[in-house]
Amino acid sequence: MANSDAINSDQLIDFALDLFEEHAVEHLDQPDLMYYIEQCQTQGGVELMSAFNDWQEVAELTQDQLDTDYVEVRIGLIEEDEFDDVYARVLLKADQKTANEFFHIKWKR
Repeated sequence: MANSDAINSDQLIDFALDLFEEHAVEHLDQPDLMYYIEQCQTQGGVELMSAFNDWQEVAELTQDQLDTDYVEVRIGLIEEDEFDDVYARVLLKADQKTANEFFHIKWKR
């Protein structure tokens, strides 16, 4: 993952959640969105992690760039301490200062 000293985890998670809330209605099927909203209070989960290599085709980044300069935030529902459903994967710069500075989102399909 990108240099952990440079990462403000809480801020990146907040950016990802803001982006999720802003764009979810446009990109999630209505039943999925309604189920997420119903279950979010008890099962909602967010995880900051290394960016997977499947972002290369979307963001035109090398694996080295993904490893050193970017993070992924997963948003979904958790059951028994593991993601049961991932509704969005948000790619952000590790040193991002605003939510809209840079982002790509892969939505549940």
